[in-house]
Amino acid sequence: MKLALIASPHTHPTCPPLGPAVLSAYLQKRVPAVDVSVFDLSLDYYLNSLDSIKEGVIGIRLYNWDEKTTAYRLEQAVSFLRNWQPGQSDLKEYHHWATIFLSFENIFNAFMAEMAGKALAGQNIPERIESFFEDLIRPVLAVRPDLVGFSILYQQQVVFAALLAKLIKKRSKAKIVAGGAKISVMSMPEKLFVAPLVQTAAGAPEIFFKDFFDYLIPGEGELGLYHLCQAENSADLAEVPNLIYFNGNELRINEPALAEIETLPFPDFSHFKLDEYLTPELVLPLMTSRGCPWGRCTFCTHHHTSLHYRTRRIEDCVAEIKFLQKQYGCSFFYFYDEMIPPQRFKKLAGQIIEEGIVVRYGAYAKPVQQFTTDICTLLQRSGCRVLQWGVEAASQRILDLMLKGTDISVVENVLSSSAQAGIYNLVFILFGFPSETMEEFQQTLTFIDSNRDNIHALSAGTFVLVEGALIYREPRKFFIDRIWEDKKSSMLHPVFKYSVSQGMTAKEAWQHFNENQRFFSEVSLSRRFGTYREHLLIYGAGQSGWGEEKE
Repeated sequence: MKLALIASPHTHPTCPPLGPAVLSAYLQKRVPAVDVSVFDLSLDYYLNSLDSIKEGVIGIRLYNWDEKTTAYRLEQAVSFLRNWQPGQSDLKEYHHWATIFLSFENIFNAFMAEMAGKALAGQNIPERIESFFEDLIRPVLAVRPDLVGFSILYQQQVVFAALLAKLIKKRSKAKIVAGGAKISVMSMPEKLFVAPLVQTAAGAPEIFFKDFFDYLIPGEGELGLYHLCQAENSADLAEVPNLIYFNGNELRINEPALAEIETLPFPDFSHFKLDEYLTPELVLPLMTSRGCPWGRCTFCTHHHTSLHYRTRRIEDCVAEIKFLQKQYGCSFFYFYDEMIPPQRFKKLAGQIIEEGIVVRYGAYAKPVQQFTTDICTLLQRSGCRVLQWGVEAASQRILDLMLKGTDISVVENVLSSSAQAGIYNLVFILFGFPSETMEEFQQTLTFIDSNRDNIHALSAGTFVLVEGALIYREPRKFFIDRIWEDKKSSMLHPVFKYSVSQGMTAKEAWQHFNENQRFFSEVSLSRRFGTYREHLLIYGAGQSGWGEEKE
């Protein structure tokens, strides 16, 4: 059995993906007879595109530059981001080059997504673009896989995964399975198999996900892939946990199961081009738990990725940090836990300090009163340089409607304690939650302004209704009186619209949000830190000095 695991385009090229690294390590341990290859095609997508632009094969124009100047500026931006030393350049320089690269991402990815959608629907696309996608899968085909697994984290990856799977199917007899967070958070992932994927021309046959994918594995993938790699017939498929598949014309959905996370091996990043990511220091992801310890936020579906919250032993988490540091010469990490509760965080930090490990890391946390000045100082001493806080709003009514379980007066104290300890705060804000008034919108703006000294990076956006969230399932509790699917919506690009019985409309919230873009830019050290979070971590480490902690 030959298995190829693929991280699908596109995610920001600043960090290797965790999912395929964990799955490959698990399968190599449990079924050594399976030959596992791993491909970060998201990174390759960027590397290949930059080469194509440099060579003039694909033309792109940013700002008022011509194609040649754009290619040159992009090359400069990539070089800067790979070699950036925070102590030797000011933030204006960083912001300049990061903005150029983000502009490239936005324009190029939108264009390529359009091309991928057309190719899926059987429409003609430029030959050079068709060749670009074919070149992307060439290394995968070279290993002659029997099974190909696509990891899909975000909605924007679906169109690329579908096209690449279609191309692989044309040139290979491999079975193809899709999994990852995007599949997992869907309330009914089986809809991918029964609803049309793209709109086709009148009279043309409809296109379905099942035309390119044989299986889906929502949720955690270790046990599903383990059994799928050993399945030899349809009877075996019935025993594969989490599997969604067709048996003839019958759609089947198997019962879920979870791997014991205490027995999982450390992730294997040896397959990745670790020197090619756009960071001056390698940043590796890891997780100390699965699921969300809160799991109640009414707008969120993230907690659907796991059946329930489970934690790994602190000693094992620290052992993993030590292993990765030694194996890959890496001392920068991002914890991808949904959030780390304060008391668990305190134990983790204490163990890192006790074992004398010198690392720098970032993590997600919930701004609750247990994050005292003492705990924040302890976290900083252990190497924490960035904490990402889900603040969302400054109106207590809106926070209660969201079921955030936070008190806005406490949030203010937590941000202050974290900043005073020497930790950089990345704050998430969600404007336009249904029934939010203009006064409440302004309340959040005032909160941001009055706490700007303790907000080092801001990730602000407007509310998006997501199928499967509690607010979608029980809309009237949130003053939503009607939900409908936009006429341009599809499985590739689902768009749900709604009307409210009180507060601002979605359009009004969006307009007010756009009117405050300059203000948002002035709050953050750099607006780009809200996008390229690994860069904020490296900046935070550089400002405090390597090896320096607060007493």
